[in-house]
Amino acid sequence: MSLIWMLIHFFCAVFAAVGVGLLVAGLRDAWKSSRTQKWPRAQGTVVSTEELQHQRPVPEESGGGTRIHYEARIHYEYSVGRVHIGSTVVRLGPTETSNEKQVQATLARYLPGQTVQVAYNPQDPTESVLETGLHPLDFTRAIIGVIFLVLAVSMEFIARWFAAWL
Repeated sequence: MSLIWMLIHFFCAVFAAVGVGLLVAGLRDAWKSSRTQKWPRAQGTVVSTEELQHQRPVPEESGGGTRIHYEARIHYEYSVGRVHIGSTVVRLGPTETSNEKQVQATLARYLPGQTVQVAYNPQDPTESVLETGLHPLDFTRAIIGVIFLVLAVSMEFIARWFAAWL
């Protein structure tokens, strides 16, 4: 019987560790995204744009097969001092989506030849974004981390409740 309780506590600890790791990583990503608003700006030019399609597998429990995810690839160039830099990062955080219209809207905002304001990291000017600040998807990992923590605590309380009845 004590082996079962040790396994339950072990799984709770694993869920809690994964939850804390995801929560910390998610908050760090969100913090970094929020800092992009204060980055200096440089004038840049959109070189090319394209819509990428990625096939992602769907778990068997959800019907299997594949699902198409879309991504806007914006290639732009800018200069910091005498250094000419190229990038394709629109914003920090996840950019793939299953909503093709959202990608089309992003592509419509950035036309080849268009002049754009590029925000760049002053410590590493090769790190840049076209869209600064936080976006809802920036909190995805943090939210999943909180869910794992809630599951770990819930499993522990349920195990203690059952132990009290045995």
